[in-house]
Amino acid sequence: MKERLDYIDRARGVLIILMVIGHVWQSGFVFDVIYAFHMPAFFVISGILMHHTKSCEKPFGKFLCGKILAYGIPFVWVEILGVLTDILRNGVTLNVKGYLFNTLTFNFNDPNLWFLANLFLIEVLVAGMMRTINKPAVICCIAGVLFLARYALPTQVLYVSTLTSVMKYLPLFLAGFFGHKYWKKVHMPTALLCAAAVLMRVLLDSHIQNAGKVWADLAYVLGGLCGTYAVLCLVRVNLPAVLNRILAYSGRNTIIIYGTHHIYYAVLGVLLGIESFAATPIGVGLIILAGVALLEVPTIYIINRWLPFLAGKRRKRPVTA
Repeated sequence: MKERLDYIDRARGVLIILMVIGHVWQSGFVFDVIYAFHMPAFFVISGILMHHTKSCEKPFGKFLCGKILAYGIPFVWVEILGVLTDILRNGVTLNVKGYLFNTLTFNFNDPNLWFLANLFLIEVLVAGMMRTINKPAVICCIAGVLFLARYALPTQVLYVSTLTSVMKYLPLFLAGFFGHKYWKKVHMPTALLCAAAVLMRVLLDSHIQNAGKVWADLAYVLGGLCGTYAVLCLVRVNLPAVLNRILAYSGRNTIIIYGTHHIYYAVLGVLLGIESFAATPIGVGLIILAGVALLEVPTIYIINRWLPFLAGKRRKRPVTA
């Protein structure tokens, strides 16, 4: 078993907390900054972790079974919670067959499940290419061609939108997988420039969008890479010990927070009279964030202690703060 990378745990903690913040306030400058880099950063970090664990060196059958267990079980219960959240916020709009149809066609009842589905497909694809090609330059060229080729695909066709999403995020995953040694370096001036680049990308977003979809996607990828480097450097400076522990704890339990925070903020939003999270008042949003945090602590404990398979874990692990 490879040793855990603590700074990666802290970086994932930053990203999952930003995800919750972005779901509570679904508009505004802060929301735009978060969504300029946080999802690309998850794919880059996933690539770093896949290289670190050497999981793709396992026999392909064993690798595939492991990934199905790691992602399949969380996928099912997160989708069930997605149905419950949708019913809570919008009422019963579909019958059982309708909700099941959404799942089977990748039109997920929990719209955020696209990430888990994409990550599974990308990891399997990369493992397959490493076994059949095993030449980084060739694999990266293929990823570049796929990134551009997706513009020719009809996204309205069933499953094609998921395929094009995989083609979009594959280069980011490979940036982490093949460029793992570069992400280990800490150079704060570069990190500050990267953070400034993300802010500039947000401020110029309307001009970038007008330049065309290809340029917008390239800016998104570059912003994601810059944001990833800034976060990875941030979590390795001398932060307060308590903050480091909170970030590491959140990062080790990313899947649990990812899967449960939706229903928590939806319930709290209903109780506090929030009709749309696109216009959440600051004070109410802070109350919701505090409530989600308080609910996540016992949820994480219970799942890690008694239901670890829900988080894709094969055995019980000690719960650490």
